[in-house]
Parts: sequence; structure tokens; C-alpha cells
Amino acid sequence: MLFVISLKLNVLDLKGSLAALFIGAIVSFLGSIYWLILMLIFVASSFLATKAFFRRKVTMKLQEGQHGERRISNVAYAALVGILITLIYGIYPHMQNYFFELFAISFAVINSDTFASEIGVIDQKVYMITNFRRVTPGVNGGISLTGEMAAILGSLIIAFSYSIFAYHGINVTKIAEVTAAGFIGCQIDSLLGAVFENRGKLNKGQVNFLSSFLTVVASAAMFV
Repeated sequence: MLFVISLKLNVLDLKGSLAALFIGAIVSFLGSIYWLILMLIFVASSFLATKAFFRRKVTMKLQEGQHGERRISNVAYAALVGILITLIYGIYPHMQNYFFELFAISFAVINSDTFASEIGVIDQKVYMITNFRRVTPGVNGGISLTGEMAAILGSLIIAFSYSIFAYHGINVTKIAEVTAAGFIGCQIDSLLGAVFENRGKLNKGQVNFLSSFLTVVASAAMFV
């Protein structure tokens, strides 16, 4: 059902939908239904951010795909850290809350970056994160007030959902932790984009993976 919907709504292309189906099976089997739903919330919210101001992004030639659909590479890099966490959780199932939070953080980073890039691109006042010089919208490493606010929103969506699933209510501390981690990870993504992606040393997917991975590793060390 979800596979067909993702194709009909151009959320993912065919290969991306197949990859998401496979990833979802792993997450639901080793994690739980809550882990899967959280991942689906990430997919849905990131899709909405991608479709926001889409005509303007097409005019600027900054749109994702032809209709906002994402490819298998986007799915793989976005979910890779989450999959690794799920596999490790399968070895240590008694640490569910710990690994579920790290799982949420991994997607909070990606969602924060997606919201920042997809919504922030409408802001004309964009500055390079490394030197704060004005740059054109859409440049790797460019940040703006609109983008930063959108980044917080993207991370907050995942953090709030995680709190509901993990604690069956609003846990302010955990929401703050996941939101902050996701937002910081977004800044790491911008730095990596400015320093490495603009020089052709990393591609977008690799930057997404590294920013999520580094944020999760730092969070794991702090939470222990």
C-alpha cells in the first residue's frame, strides 16, 4: 500500500520505493512498529518540505527530481545510519530507549537538513557558513534565517514524534535533546558541504551520511 502511494505521489522513484520497502522491513523486524512509523513520518514530512514552493524551485533549477521524487541514493544515504543503529539494537535489545533515541536523532539530522535546504532556498539573504559572505541560494554550505528556522522545525517534528512513541506523551527533555542534536547535525552538514562537497571531494549523499553519523556518535557518547 505505502509502496504504491510513494510511486503515485512521486515521493520516491521505483528504485527508491523498493529500497524504502526493504529498509522498512528491516526496521520493523529488528526495531518495532514505532521505529517504522517514525521513519515514515520522516519520509512524509521531508516530502512536504520538498514540495513546498516547488514551482519557484523549478524556476531556480533547484528542485529535487522532476516532480520532487527522490532516488535510491537519497534513500540509502538517509537511512544508512538508522539501519546500522537498528542492527546494533538487534544485538542489545535490552537497550531499546537508548537506541531508539539514537535512531530518532539520525533521522532528525536528515530531516533538519532537508527542511533547511528545501525551504531555506526561498530566502535571498544566504551566507556561507564558513565565512558569512553572501552567496546565491542553493549553494552548498549556504545558510539563512529562513533555512535555520526550517531546520529547527524539521528536527522538532522527529523529536516530538519520538517522544510520543517512546514515552507516550510529551517528554520536554527528550524533545529538546533530539531537536538540538538534529539541528547541530544540520550545521555539520552545511560545514561539510562548504568544505568538501563544493570541492568535489564528497557528494550530497556522503555529506548527509557523515553529518548524521557524526551527530549520532557524539550523542551516543554523551548519553552513555
